[in-house]
Amino acid sequence: MITIKVKLKQNPYDIYLGKGILSKTGDILKNRITGKKVLIISNKKIFKLHGKNLINGIKKYFKYNILLLPDGEKYKNLETVNLIYKNCIKFGLDRHSAIIAFGGGVIGDTVGFAAATYMRGINLVQVPTTLLAQVDSSIGGKTGVDLKEGKNLIGSFYQPLFVLSDIDVLKTLNKREFKNGLVEIIKYGIIMDKEFFYYLKNNYIDILNKKDDILINIIKKSILCKTKIVEKDEKEKTGLRAILNYGHTVGHAIEAEGKYQMYKHGEAVAIGMVIAAKLALRKKLCSKETYKEQIEILRKFNLIKPLKINKISNIIKHLYNDKKVLNGKIRFILTKKIGCVSFIKNINVSIIKKELEQFRRYGESI
Repeated sequence: MITIKVKLKQNPYDIYLGKGILSKTGDILKNRITGKKVLIISNKKIFKLHGKNLINGIKKYFKYNILLLPDGEKYKNLETVNLIYKNCIKFGLDRHSAIIAFGGGVIGDTVGFAAATYMRGINLVQVPTTLLAQVDSSIGGKTGVDLKEGKNLIGSFYQPLFVLSDIDVLKTLNKREFKNGLVEIIKYGIIMDKEFFYYLKNNYIDILNKKDDILINIIKKSILCKTKIVEKDEKEKTGLRAILNYGHTVGHAIEAEGKYQMYKHGEAVAIGMVIAAKLALRKKLCSKETYKEQIEILRKFNLIKPLKINKISNIIKHLYNDKKVLNGKIRFILTKKIGCVSFIKNINVSIIKKELEQFRRYGESI
């Protein structure tokens, strides 16, 4: 088992990564809390596949209860948070108890926000079960829920006691869900680590085949990339953490316009990364070769979906809900070269609209 320390000034914590470690959750938790009650929150699919292993490690030390939520981004809302509150009260959780978020990004974000606000903060453990959650959403303390107007518009920064990521749970992911997480991994290569980018490009077959040693390596590297940024800018005060938003400006807008059902997060972000790369090329911030390399790696993993949303103007409307908007100006993280991004650039709406319309017609043509 690999231990990665998140070195924050307040509330530092560990991320545990390994194979077959899910049942160790209870062993780790018993030394972190004084309470004896644990509420495990998951969904039916995940719990049916992996719940037994988690419970085997919990029941030795704690009285536990289980809450299974509906699956899907459309349930990442305040109604679900209210349901969690009611179950916390019914089970008698206090500040010495703990909540375990056992699932993908939707579970992690929603349960994390509920934990941050129940009794002004209750102990939280993140046990991510998707690739996306293991390399991104479970790390860094961002929690939140969606409104119909946009993604993650309500939330808080709230760090867990620890994160435990077991690669064995990834073996049951379908291809689409697995690829959903690969987009975030590729993002780290583009924005931070040129060597990692080419490692991904050269090992794409083994990655898609979920080879154990390869999975451990790319997840560990992704965690290290994200924690490096989070440690320097935990609550987005300096602007550095915004680089993790590469591809997400357009991606979140596409998700919202698709009612969080047309595209998975990674699929929308992949389109957003294509648009961001094209904007960087248009503004002569990057070379044509840098643009091509991003398109090529996304193609290798077959990550680029067509844009099926008819009204580009509706996507543009959602862009104004992006958290990087400043004084009514839409701002983007753009690439200079592989392994290096530029900080936020203001982009004219007409240019964004033109690139989205061209992508809808012609795709990611080089």
